[in-house]
Amino acid sequence: MDSIDKGILKILLKDARTPQRRIAMMLGISPPAVSYRMEKLFGDIIKRFTLYVNPNFLGRYHGYVAFNNLYDWDGDYIAKIECLEETNIYEIDSKSRFELDEKIRKMSEKLGEPKMIYIPNQMPYSPSKFDLKVVGILKEKPLIKPIELAEELGVSSKTIRRHLRYLYSKKFIRLIPIIDLNRAEISIFAVFTSKVEDGKKFFVKYAFTEIEDDKTGIFVNVVDSMDEARDLALKFKREYDKDAEIMITTKYEFL
Repeated sequence: MDSIDKGILKILLKDARTPQRRIAMMLGISPPAVSYRMEKLFGDIIKRFTLYVNPNFLGRYHGYVAFNNLYDWDGDYIAKIECLEETNIYEIDSKSRFELDEKIRKMSEKLGEPKMIYIPNQMPYSPSKFDLKVVGILKEKPLIKPIELAEELGVSSKTIRRHLRYLYSKKFIRLIPIIDLNRAEISIFAVFTSKVEDGKKFFVKYAFTEIEDDKTGIFVNVVDSMDEARDLALKFKREYDKDAEIMITTKYEFL
């Protein structure tokens, strides 16, 4: 792994739909060089691509809860993030806020007292049949091209591209690369803070996703090394929010 390989992975984490030509321009190399490097990364480093579907898109509520990793949750969840701090973070969903709270209570009975609970402000959506068809195909074939998707649905590629822009802009869906972080030698870390505006400014260069409302937020960042992750996290705590929760990711998965 060199700086170019890491650069490719960081770009894909921020937006996995970035065209290879755009990646080449950002890194100052040729498109064929990007293609060659990505082929080498697939398999050992990039395990696969998956489509994340925001539960709000399906009319559901979701939240994030962290527990000590002494036990694993064997019930349903959307995503699981294993952290260096002997912590597992789960993204969970349910039909209502009440059922979401009830799920956290049941998890707590097995896993112990939560180390963090974050349920952002949200408004569940009511998807159309067309919405569900589009997302259903993307879930099965996350790397399908818009023109192929249009042909499968029997609509114009212009219609599909416009609809995809809408779904992505609303953060209803996101294409995510599943990366072996140990082999990639990059580091992902999350910061849970009540200093949302400070977090936006501080992590603007590093954040590839954020979940926030007017009170609190989680900023998920990618950097070159675990040392850099620690240094940035400690600097944010020292300068902006001494109570911020820091979680350095060792592995992540989406179901």
